[in-house]
Amino acid sequence: MIGLTSGGELGFLGEVSYGAAKAALEHFTLSSAAELGPHGVTANLVHPPVTDTGWGTDEVRAHVAASSALFTVAQPEEVARVVAFLASTAARSVTGNTVRMR
Repeated sequence: MIGLTSGGELGFLGEVSYGAAKAALEHFTLSSAAELGPHGVTANLVHPPVTDTGWGTDEVRAHVAASSALFTVAQPEEVARVVAFLASTAARSVTGNTVRMR
């Protein structure tokens, strides 16, 4: 099982339900890892960085990139590679984790 999440740990003003939903996804992943592990099923969560999916202007993307750890906006293929790894047999012992891509 592989889930995707976003920025809930930041604690935005007026977004209690958003943060609670993101925390619930992390708890769901941890519980799923414990329950499904004995059946050989892994459960992980991927938290991608801001990803270029066609949103915003070049100016907005440049602003977001300038405030990111790697000074870039991720491409969908980069997120897909992390998901593909978690789905592969190479990650058979990786479970109950949130992979935070920065």
